[in-house]
Amino acid sequence: MTRRTWDVAKRYFFPALVPGLVLLALGKRVGFAFVALAGAILYFFRDPERSSEPEPGTVYSAADGLVTDVEEVEEAWLGGKALRISVFLSLHNVHVNRSPMKGKAVKFEEIRGGYAPALFEDSGGNYRHKTLFDGEGGRFVLVQKAGMIARRITPWIEVGDEVEAGERIGVIHFGSRTDILLPADEYEPLVEPKDKAKAGFTPVARRRRG
Repeated sequence: MTRRTWDVAKRYFFPALVPGLVLLALGKRVGFAFVALAGAILYFFRDPERSSEPEPGTVYSAADGLVTDVEEVEEAWLGGKALRISVFLSLHNVHVNRSPMKGKAVKFEEIRGGYAPALFEDSGGNYRHKTLFDGEGGRFVLVQKAGMIARRITPWIEVGDEVEAGERIGVIHFGSRTDILLPADEYEPLVEPKDKAKAGFTPVARRRRG
């Protein structure tokens, strides 16, 4: 766990730990459940160190989890057809998101919406953060979507910041989904639905040559 993930975790950790300790002090065995919950919260907000050597023209997963969609959609910020790669993060995955490529954040939008379970199709309309990047190979979009439980996203970058491929950019609380959108005529996918992905490590798309 890093200082930034602790800053997020503590708002959930202490409300679970303190009642647990009080109940245990009163001889109530149910207190063990609260203490265990506090431990699970710390585990959820873990933030392991990772290092890699990204290849030029390669797009890496922004999240740990399961690839659920690889499809073409319309994306106004990219001026037309986009390749969208979606990853679902379950409760046991690391929820820190990382930049899929080197780039500079040039536009940000917070979009209000629902809070459907992140694995469901309706989660496409969930509350989300959308960021446009000027990357070394062109523009790309990252969408972080909240899930049903905590319904919060904590960003660690803002417009004007430059990031490296694999750099931490934020965390989604308790169940979520991330989408990477790329110009469809410029990138080809390297994954398909049901593949597992690891943020900053798994190549999910590659820039077409020619």
